[in-house]
Amino acid sequence: MASNDYKAAYERQRQARMLAEELLENRSRELFEANQSLQYAYNKLKNQKQQIIHQEKLASIGQLSAGVAHEINNPMAYVKSNLTSLARFAKQLNEFHVALEQMLTANTGAEKHPLLGEFQTLKTSFDIDFLLEDITDIVDDCQDGVSRIEGIVKSLKEFSRPEEAKSEIFAVNHCLDTALRLASGSVKLMSVEVDSDKIFYVSGHQGSLAQVFLNLIVNASHATDGQGSLNISMREQKSLVNIRFKDNGCGISEDVRLKIFEPFFTTKPQGQGTGLGLSISHGIIKKHGGIISVDSEVGIGTEFLIQLPLADEPRDL
Repeated sequence: MASNDYKAAYERQRQARMLAEELLENRSRELFEANQSLQYAYNKLKNQKQQIIHQEKLASIGQLSAGVAHEINNPMAYVKSNLTSLARFAKQLNEFHVALEQMLTANTGAEKHPLLGEFQTLKTSFDIDFLLEDITDIVDDCQDGVSRIEGIVKSLKEFSRPEEAKSEIFAVNHCLDTALRLASGSVKLMSVEVDSDKIFYVSGHQGSLAQVFLNLIVNASHATDGQGSLNISMREQKSLVNIRFKDNGCGISEDVRLKIFEPFFTTKPQGQGTGLGLSISHGIIKKHGGIISVDSEVGIGTEFLIQLPLADEPRDL
């Protein structure tokens, strides 16, 4: 009898111990999973904080750019005005020279005008024909340079303009032109071709989309060492516009391609990249109701595809 009681007590203890071990294991698993969830939440908050800090820096740079653009506009206004006056004066000076030469060389009989010889000597000595022709070319070049500066300033203003609460309808083509002007310093040696069969309109924030385009253009320049080619095309597909950025650079391996839109992931050396460019671009495209994807082959090149919903053309354009 005593033996049976002992066995029963031992069995109860064994079952209690097994139950306690199972309970401890379950609680340990729950704690581990809870810790994993907390760690994931912490990392996510940390990433979001870094993104916010980065975006704040971009906003500050944007405000600074807008201020610089405004300050450049003021002197450029009177430079442009003076060049316009100089062009008019050069034309009048050239007309005066032609009229004077015609007057001195006019047929006044057997004798030439007494000042004709001295006029031609001075004209040759000072190379007046070359000066009059060259001053016109110089003024034209300066006016073209001013127009380019005005275009860059305008692009800076559009790029740095704070996002408004309300979306606007704008031309994607114009947004791309803005990004190309801003990236002109980074793509001097890279061949860039734009292929679009019409003007496409989307709804959103022009400055943000220009930031995405600028990022893809600069990335293509880095992938080709600034000496390759980039083809940008826009085509309509049902109710979407497909925007493709295709370069012939070094390409992206599959393991890198899977992480390319993750925050802080970068293949650039430390200090040369934040790893936020494509992550932020992904968020901007998503915010515009579109998608961005990438297709690449090592040694062949990379193609980014952006698909955005089309909007109706504004009536006031």
